[in-house]
Amino acid sequence: MGAFRNFDFVPPLSESIRAALGAGPPVKYINWALVVYGFSAIILILTQMASDKKPRGALAHFGYLGAFYLFYHFSEGLQENFWAIFAVGLTILGLQSYHVWNYYHEKIHEQIEILEELNKLADL
Repeated sequence: MGAFRNFDFVPPLSESIRAALGAGPPVKYINWALVVYGFSAIILILTQMASDKKPRGALAHFGYLGAFYLFYHFSEGLQENFWAIFAVGLTILGLQSYHVWNYYHEKIHEQIEILEELNKLADL
């Protein structure tokens, strides 16, 4: 929500701090980094899904997406690119959530099958 409001609740950086940090990267470079990050994250999640690996946490993705909001903010391109970051984040986090749901749904189903077989053996 803060990025949507262009971080208007945070006091602006002083000129001396801005000078120490230097100019932000050009927006076109941040755009390319966002595209590379988005495709890389999607490929990693799909690879984990295909190999039936246990899903990893998604907290790192929140950090990366937050960094993109800050990069765009300091490069004065946040207003034009807010929805791009939002769409990439929604895609990555949605796919990650589906992976978590699918993985544990299969594990629960396997356990139910084992319990049913044990109940059959117990009835004999």
